[in-house]
Amino acid sequence: MKESFYIEGMTCTACSSGIERSLGRKSFVKKIEVSLLNKSANIEFNENETNLDEIFKLIEKLGYSPKKTLVEEKKEFFSPNVKLALAVIFTLFVVYLSMGAMLSPSLLPKSLLTINNHSNFLNACLQLIGTLIVMHWGRDFYIQGFKALWHRQPNMSSLIAIGTSAALASSLWQLYFVYTNQWSYGHYYFESVCVILTFVMVGKRIENISKDKALDAMQALMKNAPKTALKMHNNQQIEVLVDSIVVGDILKVLPGSAIAVDGEIIEGEGELDESMLSGEALPVYKKVGDKVFSGTLNSNTSFLMKATQDNKNSTLSQIIEMIHNAQSSKAEISRLADKVSSVFVPSVIAIAILAFVVWFIIAPKPDFWWNFDTALEVFVSVLVISCPCALGLATPMSILVANQKASSLGLFFKDAKSLEKARLVNTIVFDKTGTLTNGKPVVKSVHSKIELLELLSLANSIEKSSEHVIAKGIVEYAKEHDAPLKEMSEVKVKTGFGISAKVDYQGAKEIIKVGNSEFFNPINTLEIQENGILVFVGRAINEKEDELLGAFVLEDLLKKGVKEHIAQIKSLGINTFLLSGDNRENVKKCALELGIDGYISNAKPQDKLNKIKELKEKGRIVMMVGDGLNDAPSLAMSDVAVVMAKGSDVSVQAADIVSFNND
Repeated sequence: MKESFYIEGMTCTACSSGIERSLGRKSFVKKIEVSLLNKSANIEFNENETNLDEIFKLIEKLGYSPKKTLVEEKKEFFSPNVKLALAVIFTLFVVYLSMGAMLSPSLLPKSLLTINNHSNFLNACLQLIGTLIVMHWGRDFYIQGFKALWHRQPNMSSLIAIGTSAALASSLWQLYFVYTNQWSYGHYYFESVCVILTFVMVGKRIENISKDKALDAMQALMKNAPKTALKMHNNQQIEVLVDSIVVGDILKVLPGSAIAVDGEIIEGEGELDESMLSGEALPVYKKVGDKVFSGTLNSNTSFLMKATQDNKNSTLSQIIEMIHNAQSSKAEISRLADKVSSVFVPSVIAIAILAFVVWFIIAPKPDFWWNFDTALEVFVSVLVISCPCALGLATPMSILVANQKASSLGLFFKDAKSLEKARLVNTIVFDKTGTLTNGKPVVKSVHSKIELLELLSLANSIEKSSEHVIAKGIVEYAKEHDAPLKEMSEVKVKTGFGISAKVDYQGAKEIIKVGNSEFFNPINTLEIQENGILVFVGRAINEKEDELLGAFVLEDLLKKGVKEHIAQIKSLGINTFLLSGDNRENVKKCALELGIDGYISNAKPQDKLNKIKELKEKGRIVMMVGDGLNDAPSLAMSDVAVVMAKGSDVSVQAADIVSFNND
């Protein structure tokens, strides 16, 4: 049995790998993968021997909180940023008390200078108070660290907890001797405790901000999925939950609503926005017998459909699952990092204990307490030096520095992996619409049998009332040529074909039609040899005959400079590939014009994902560049994912690199 769930409380790779090792030892667990980035786990187990509740109990014993679904965290009195700010303030306070006199004795009041037993004790007590406050803000390290240590799965939190606890214990030990007047002063480690905790807290805060963005992608996609649908029952429409829909149910789809599950139109017609599926901006005309897919948006008419899949097996759910699986799967370098982290912490603890024993034995003085204190100082020093301050800060800080540098180029790197792998990329896969092209069809040329301004005026007047992306391109072109608007009436829309209306033409009210070739029964012809999107303008002579007046040829233009960029990429010896949901003619034309090595047209999300997998299986380091929701699974599967910032929220959140200049 396979299950997926979420795990709260993981702070490092040792946490995720520790859970994998602990559960992996159980005979009933066949396979388990834990993703630190997604805070999630995929597990396959024998349901005859255990169940998910028992597995949750095992994880809870390790000090983590497994959850079946993501829940919104409760708002605490102090936000994470406020806690961090307070920790920094009290850390500076403790450092001031402990080291201020080293810079200049005048920085501290005489009552706090460590010149005698009383002032040393007072100074140390103030340091202790500040340290306990900082430890309170960093208490999660102790809760998780000691729990993991108890279950023999030590992690970075364990190292922090042991190191800072030992430093605190040593300081309290010396403070006791000062208090009892056995020593005149003590060597305290209060500032070390505060600095270690605060540095790691800063790193974790930066790291968690990046991690949470990865989860936002999945949550945004799930929020966009329809929750209810209109089901036809005894000729009545009733609102039902999408999860209750079964194969064979008859559903009514209203204008502006999303398709709940995959199905087939059985009555009516409509134009659907399938950009989330294909990435293409043009609405797709659907009639009786055509398939429709969950998550796509119905534009302007109502129709009836029969469900051919339930919610779990519908297209949108499969896209969500593909993103989840692609992000959760681990690369070999991740597995190596897990192995290193699993050895690092126990090794440090063992070395610290060994150092304590050796120094206790070879200490120069025969006094037991002196030897014990010397050995304890060495023990604490090993743990403190080994505490992963650098590990906790290096990655998030390097990301911030890289982002600052890249921001001047309009780029944003989300994690260190993308920085590391970008230099190794040898294959780049591009989406077409919105990535290489502008994503907005524009008029390429006009063929007119009448005066050009008159043709533009007719088309402008009729298309002005349409929200169709092609209509907007024609209207924009007409505006640029100052084409006047005409009064019109009796507007009729034929879904998937075009629009007609009565307009003043040559001194009379004529029915003028604007649409594709199937919208006309022409008595004359227009010879057009150009490739592109053809939109005709004609006059209805009668119900069976039309006179063509002209035609527009539209195309989705390549972005400025894209040819030069592709040429530069190829000069580096990098292979290029084009994956697009557009038709073969347009994709082929684009690939040839840019000199791209290969292409696939009419590509669905699964086709794109399969191509990425195929390239990776051949040993290629793949960069995927896209912008649509349909690109999200393949973006997640690629080694480095680059997204145009104007793309869907889901694809942007799934990216490693975001291009804010969309170039």
